[in-house]
Amino acid sequence: MAHPTAIGCGCLLGAGAVSHLHAAEWSLQPIFSIETDYDSNRNLSTQAEGSEEAVLYGDLKLQRALENTQIFLEPRFDLRRYSSSVWGPGNDRSLNAGFNWTGATMKVSLTGYIADQTTLTTELEETGFTNADTRRKSQQLNGEWDWSHTERHQTYLQVGYVGASYSGTPLISLELPGYRYPNGAFGERFFLNERMTLSVSAFGDALTSERAGNSSHEAGAQVEFLDQLSEKNSFDVSIGESKRYLYGARSTGTNAAISVTHAFERGSVALGFVRSLVPYGSGVLVQRQQFTATLIRPLTPTLDLTLSLLRIQNNATTVRLGLDRPFYDSGVLGLNWKMGESWSLLPQISTGWSRPVPPPDSINPAAYDVTVREWRAQLTLIWQPLPDSKTR
Repeated sequence: MAHPTAIGCGCLLGAGAVSHLHAAEWSLQPIFSIETDYDSNRNLSTQAEGSEEAVLYGDLKLQRALENTQIFLEPRFDLRRYSSSVWGPGNDRSLNAGFNWTGATMKVSLTGYIADQTTLTTELEETGFTNADTRRKSQQLNGEWDWSHTERHQTYLQVGYVGASYSGTPLISLELPGYRYPNGAFGERFFLNERMTLSVSAFGDALTSERAGNSSHEAGAQVEFLDQLSEKNSFDVSIGESKRYLYGARSTGTNAAISVTHAFERGSVALGFVRSLVPYGSGVLVQRQQFTATLIRPLTPTLDLTLSLLRIQNNATTVRLGLDRPFYDSGVLGLNWKMGESWSLLPQISTGWSRPVPPPDSINPAAYDVTVREWRAQLTLIWQPLPDSKTR
């Protein structure tokens, strides 16, 4: 969905991630992985320096299911070491949580996410500011209440909050002051038939930040249409119009989202487009467009091929104010080899390119008017045993 409650950290797990377990059942699943890579230009800078990285991940998925309630909890931790002292040792920590309750005519879903990460993890696709000495603390909370009037008519309320703060060098509060971003939507959902759903909603959001003059807000209306064309094909489109207050000026803008998926007899392909306002760590709302394409193709019963493409394009105002780069593109080609019931090996090659934004104090901005590129070779070994379930 394209309204603001859909904007947020890609790693947030919704209530849909909670498995449909048997009544009064606990499920516990540990996941460990080791990853190593070589990257020719880890922060996409004009002064490229290749480096190696080794990462150890630890993940624990805990789920509990009753007759009409599901609870999900997932802490995650990693240790990172680099061959270059520029990046230094590092670690990321996060916690995902979800709650889902279903009644006779109502449903409540809550998801939460907190994280403490390095900017090398969080900022490459956003502000482009990456520094080994700078960390980002993120918080996100989303909730949805659905009330079914009939089998074909539903009222829903969505609320969300996203926050980010940074710590590190003395000047970090000027470059990345962080933000607080509450948002919400209220609407009606109509199930036209077994395949098609129409939703109409009003939405709003507001961003506050320590950055001077950058308290922004948006309010508007949106229409969404979902068509499950067949068991193998689906189409989802939404479009909204809003009044905005950005960078001290009032304007109107259009939000849109389109996703198309097709499942082959073996594999699948998905295409997506999103145009929306996105909160950035620099303390502003940035309008950007994002294009995605993903292909999954099994080569053998135990070997899958994955190809994914991404393009992020910012508007002219964002680039002119030096808030972010004009674009960021990337492509990933990988294999997933299921070596056994619990073990997987994932070799991967990726590339990315962008055009950097000159620092505010740069005496030669023309030196940054170039396209910088990077490529990465990565190998990941994952141990993921089957969940250990216990019924009370």
